Amino acid sequence: MSEQKPLEQGPPNALGTDSVVGLLKEFLGFMSTRGKKEVGRVQERSRHQLEMRQLRKDRNKRLEKLGREVMALADGGEIDHPGVRLHIKHIQELDVHIQRLVDEGPTSHGEGSDSIEE
Repeated sequence: MSEQKPLEQGPPNALGTDSVVGLLKEFLGFMSTRGKKEVGRVQERSRHQLEMRQLRKDRNKRLEKLGREVMALADGGEIDHPGVRLHIKHIQELDVHIQRLVDEGPTSHGEGSDSIEE
């Protein structure tokens, strides 16, 4: 038998404290680097989405302005096109419907009806 005490010898594949600390430092360094890369990727994606949203918003505002201008030109008799007339007619019908709803106010759904919550 060996003259060494079993506690001093340790198992053949056991890691020392220095090895565990080194592995932990390496792991944390890897996670930190990986985290920074991922944060950068998320920031870039967010910036891209924000830019796209702003461009679409600007485009929609331009289209609205163009539509109002075309309607004014058509009302003034400066332009006349069947497709434009059709769209203007549809917009005018929507305006009438909106105004009717505004004049009527909110409906009384649920008022005076029998309710289970009494």
